[in-house]
Amino acid sequence: MHTTDCHVVIIPQGPQRQPYDLQSLLDCIVIREQVFISEQHVPIEIEQDGKDSECGHILLWTEGIPVGTLRFRETEEGIKLERIAILKEYRGRHLGKLLIREGIRAVRMNNLEGKIYIHAQQHASSFYASVGFEESGEQTVEANIPHTTMHISYDQECRLLDTDPHCFH
Repeated sequence: MHTTDCHVVIIPQGPQRQPYDLQSLLDCIVIREQVFISEQHVPIEIEQDGKDSECGHILLWTEGIPVGTLRFRETEEGIKLERIAILKEYRGRHLGKLLIREGIRAVRMNNLEGKIYIHAQQHASSFYASVGFEESGEQTVEANIPHTTMHISYDQECRLLDTDPHCFH
């Protein structure tokens, strides 16, 4: 499968959101419920933290099916990409890199300034490193899952955004 079989829906933050964005937002929540609540056993009250309305969201579709999502928001530390999820049966197809790239693109298209960072699950930190994120050393535990804080430099961000979407083999 090539990324040409994919498309991305950007669900803007807060007041920019339109009523027709609601179904896409619900698709994002369904993916997160499958990945975080069902698969990883994250308690629903942690996963559904009430912040969705203040966040922008990305919904990744492939072959007519919503398969991945992330959300982004401004924090005191910068712009946080979070709730990054690809359905289990679609992992290993380079969709995660596409999702991250389009998330960063949406952040910048929304004129959000600041350093982009994530709290990566430690088992996935090598994936995020392959995309250009670097560990900052901060370790936390969220929902009984070890996480590490990672940032992407401006140079790495530019390299990722300049990547030809057809080159994710």
